[in-house]
Amino acid sequence: MLGAPLGVPSLFKANSVNKFFVAAIALLLSACASFSPITKPEVAITRINVGASNGLQQQLLVGLQLDNPNGFELNLGRLRYEMHLAGSKLASGSFNEEVRVPANGQSNIEVPVGINLLSGIGLLRNLLSNVGADLDYELKLSADVGNFGLGDMTVVKKGVVGINGRATP
Repeated sequence: MLGAPLGVPSLFKANSVNKFFVAAIALLLSACASFSPITKPEVAITRINVGASNGLQQQLLVGLQLDNPNGFELNLGRLRYEMHLAGSKLASGSFNEEVRVPANGQSNIEVPVGINLLSGIGLLRNLLSNVGADLDYELKLSADVGNFGLGDMTVVKKGVVGINGRATP
C-alpha cells in the first residue's frame, strides 16, 4: 500500500487546531488593547448650607456634584470623604447610600457633615462670620465602584465655595 505515513493526517489536524488557537489569542489580545480603562468621575462641592445645631454638634449640609465622563453608568457604593475648608480640616465621614451616575451625565447628592463645636470652633466662627464669602476647599472622595469589580477609586478636587451659596471649581 502506497500512501501517507500514519502520523501525517493527525499532524495536519493538530497543526490546524494550533493555528486556530493562535488566531483566537491574537484576536483576544487586540480586543484587550483597544479596551479603554475607566475614566475617574469629576466631583465638586456645589454648596454648603448651615444645618441644625444639637448641643456641641453643628451640622453642615454639603452638596456634591458627580460627573461621569464614561459611556456607561457608574454604580457607586459607599462614599468616604475628607473635606478641608479655608485651610482647616472640616470633617471626614461616609455616605452609605448607593449612587448611580448616568453615562456621560451627572448626579447631585447632599451629604451631612457634623462638626464638633469644641474642636472646630475657630473654623465654625470663621464660617459663620463670613456667610456669603468665598472659601477655598479641598475634597478627597473615595468611592466603591461596583462596575466590573473595580473596587475603590479616589478623586481629589480643589475649588472655591460660598457658604449658603453656589460653588465655583
